[in-house]
Amino acid sequence: MSQGRGKYDFHMGLGLAMSSSIFIRGSFILKKKGLMRLARKGSMRAGQGGHAYLEEWLRWAGLLSTGAGKVANFAACAFAPATVATPLGALSVLVSAILSSYFLNERLNLHGKTGCLLSILGSTVMVIHAPKEEETETLNEMSHKLGDPGFVVFATLVVIVSLILIFV
Repeated sequence: MSQGRGKYDFHMGLGLAMSSSIFIRGSFILKKKGLMRLARKGSMRAGQGGHAYLEEWLRWAGLLSTGAGKVANFAACAFAPATVATPLGALSVLVSAILSSYFLNERLNLHGKTGCLLSILGSTVMVIHAPKEEETETLNEMSHKLGDPGFVVFATLVVIVSLILIFV
């Protein structure tokens, strides 16, 4: 893979990861606006047996926006390493705060603003200092990496903790 192509893929992954945050958090705002609109109309809530939310177009737009965000997040991991794409999900906190302030007239207190700033700083540090991703080209390489003691210990711990959480 050429150096230019690798840079293009990295930037494509960054863009997809950021758009994923925007789509997913925007979906919450759309759905809440739709439910607030139904409440103003006096529609019966879903918990009380109402089904008006199924006819609210803002709610459906929010649902589709969630799907688009999940697809963008999945695609981001194909272009950029997960160590880069995943921390950008923390930007969704910032996106949610900005959209809530603008569309729902909600205000952030000092703690909320500090949290947004820390999310930006943390995501930036992670993206700048992310390690290069190793490519596995053959099945032999993959089986060798799966037999690595570090991976075996990690996988064993994941299985044990999962079983404990399931049965305890």
